[in-house]
Amino acid sequence: MPVRHHFGVYVFMAACLSATLSMPLVCGAAEWTVEPSALFGLIYNDNINLTTQPHDSVNGNVITPRLDLGMHTQAWQVTGSAEASRIRYSGDSGLDRNDNAFSLSSAYHSERNTWQLDANSTRDTPLAGQQTSADTGAVQTQTIRESHGFSPSWTRMLTENIKLQLMYQLNDTSYVNGQSVGLYDYRYSTASTTLSNQLSENSQVFVTGSYSSFHVPATGNDSTTRSFQVGITQNFSESMKGTLQAGARRTETLIQGGQPVYTRFSTPFGVVLIQTGVTSDARSQVTSSVFSGSLEKKYELTRMSASLSRSLVPSGSGSVVLQDSFDFGLNREITSRLSAFINLNSLKISNDQSNISNNNNVYYHAETGVNWAWSQEWSLNMSYGYSRVKRESEDKAATGNAVYLTLIYRPLKTSISR
Repeated sequence: MPVRHHFGVYVFMAACLSATLSMPLVCGAAEWTVEPSALFGLIYNDNINLTTQPHDSVNGNVITPRLDLGMHTQAWQVTGSAEASRIRYSGDSGLDRNDNAFSLSSAYHSERNTWQLDANSTRDTPLAGQQTSADTGAVQTQTIRESHGFSPSWTRMLTENIKLQLMYQLNDTSYVNGQSVGLYDYRYSTASTTLSNQLSENSQVFVTGSYSSFHVPATGNDSTTRSFQVGITQNFSESMKGTLQAGARRTETLIQGGQPVYTRFSTPFGVVLIQTGVTSDARSQVTSSVFSGSLEKKYELTRMSASLSRSLVPSGSGSVVLQDSFDFGLNREITSRLSAFINLNSLKISNDQSNISNNNNVYYHAETGVNWAWSQEWSLNMSYGYSRVKRESEDKAATGNAVYLTLIYRPLKTSISR
């Protein structure tokens, strides 16, 4: 059964929308902004499913209109965005899909407090591509994923330099016919507390404690995780800054019994599977390190960024998984209108608890291209991408090559003051 606990998300979105419409009446003068945009793209991919089985190349096109809205007063800030993508592939209608994404954010600032509410809803696919997640590389067929979430937070300035933040996040993710390909609906929630101290203009230290829960309705699998991390953010110069944090986590998992156990028997008529029992409840506990680090550097014409992390994240495999990731980005301005970029990503998904589906894999993606902005409103992006995934359940790796040609229309933002 899909996860269907989205009522609170929709109530929250309606509340934020009501706040957006009423703020100018309550808070006085407000600035409204409207920023539409549209993307038109052509795609070539010689292995879109990243499968090791025989496959064909595909050509596709994508159309994505987007609208960003905002309202700002001295104390309030409300922003929202909505986009819808129509993706079609020639020769294989089974790959066609309609994606969408909605987000809404509302924040109120007082002298020492900030209250914020965020909500989002997305419909996409976990197939490997330009965007990665814990489900990347897990499936080799088109599967629709729907995700809904919201997150309230409160930030309090205890002193001029010390800040306390309390945050809660809830996410419901479901898959259309997901169990047929080893993906299971889940609910994930986490509560965290962060205490930070601004030691100087360039240095900040912080400690974060969190508690999260993960639930798979189809099987009753449950896990809880407690984590603690300490970190520092440092501005080395006006053009270079970095963040480093590290700590430990402990995860306890309950795998409910009652699942059928089959035994293989050889008979004169062939091999048959006969249910010989059911599984019993199983509990496990795992402790490991978690960390993350990032570094950004800006030159006159070049921007570089790199990040490295190990974290515990929810996934459709039926359990939380350990995710090791590395990202590197380089953007070089060649002329005032022409720029080039290189992006490198690696992702290792592993499971140190008993899960339902073995989706352990190592995924690499590299992309390079150029962007030409021939006017303030129009730009053209051309890029080439290479992907590789090695699944633990397969003997060899799957590779894919893709070429993207994207035309982007982004008119100037419209602002209205009332």
